[in-house]
Amino acid sequence: MPVKTIRRWFPWVALVIIVAVALAFGASRSGGSTSLDARTMHIASEVRCPVCEGQSAAQSPAPASILIRKQIRADLQAGQSENRILASLVNAYGVGILEKPEAQGVGILVWVVPVIVVIAAIAGLVAAFLRWGAARQEGTPDEHDRALVERALDH
Repeated sequence: MPVKTIRRWFPWVALVIIVAVALAFGASRSGGSTSLDARTMHIASEVRCPVCEGQSAAQSPAPASILIRKQIRADLQAGQSENRILASLVNAYGVGILEKPEAQGVGILVWVVPVIVVIAAIAGLVAAFLRWGAARQEGTPDEHDRALVERALDH
């Protein structure tokens, strides 16, 4: 691979590597042992308020959300896992109680479509950059072009 090509692509490759490392670091960071209140609010943030519009059970001051938070806290004190607590809330209120749709059935579209759109956008950008690079190389003047310019400047 020519040095010029490497120099041109190096900043982009470095940027991708930096973003990937930052995302991996952020995703793998664990909070260690979290308090019962923090765990309760985390789980409550994944559940919609059954009577409010656009709020999670963690955000809402509605009595129904307060009851949900109390139930989550009691379940955590009883040693239940987050998945089991969420499953019991789904059994009580239905799948619509979850802030994040399940990754199955129609709900999988919510997870798959954005990934497909991002991949298509990246592919489009790569194709455009390659096309622009090829057009720039095709526009390089040759000896015939230089001779025409010299003749035009002489007149």
